[in-house]
Amino acid sequence: MTPAARLTVVALATQAALGAAGFVAARAAGAPVRWGLDRPMTGLAAGLAVAGLLAVANYRWLHAPTGVFTRVRTAVDEVLVPTFAILSPPQIVAVSVAAGVGEELFFRGWLQAAAGWLPASLAFGLAHVAGARMLAFGVWATGMGLVLGALALGTGGLLAPMTAHACYDVLAFHYLGSAARRRADQGE
Repeated sequence: MTPAARLTVVALATQAALGAAGFVAARAAGAPVRWGLDRPMTGLAAGLAVAGLLAVANYRWLHAPTGVFTRVRTAVDEVLVPTFAILSPPQIVAVSVAAGVGEELFFRGWLQAAAGWLPASLAFGLAHVAGARMLAFGVWATGMGLVLGALALGTGGLLAPMTAHACYDVLAFHYLGSAARRRADQGE
């Protein structure tokens, strides 16, 4: 199995387990998962708009980093680009959709309903820290968790944050691949 295929399988399995855990925990707690399907076009449009705004903000902050974003840029360059740039376009879509569904079911579908918006957002940020080099990225992910949580609250369900998360991830993974190609072209 290629490294990209292995990464894809691990990511899909992890996200499936996370989504299942969130769904089961919500059901066990008697908190029905709210999908937001009563106004699907609103949820999809809101999710796409938020994904676009987050992608633009991320791009801007990574290309003119100041403060914590200098460290986020370092984490992106040293950890995320080498890890995820190997994914093909179909793998990017699969991993992104799985993350959008799995993580949103867990963090917004269950944890936010059980513990609240801020604790769920903090947990989301912590879940994106894989070692000391990723601490600043965890701060960025906490901010994204706050936005995704507010989106769930504002739209009354998970469709909008799932859409935003999946679409943002597609754009972010594409960016990581582009960054790796630029480095290769420059002989880094």
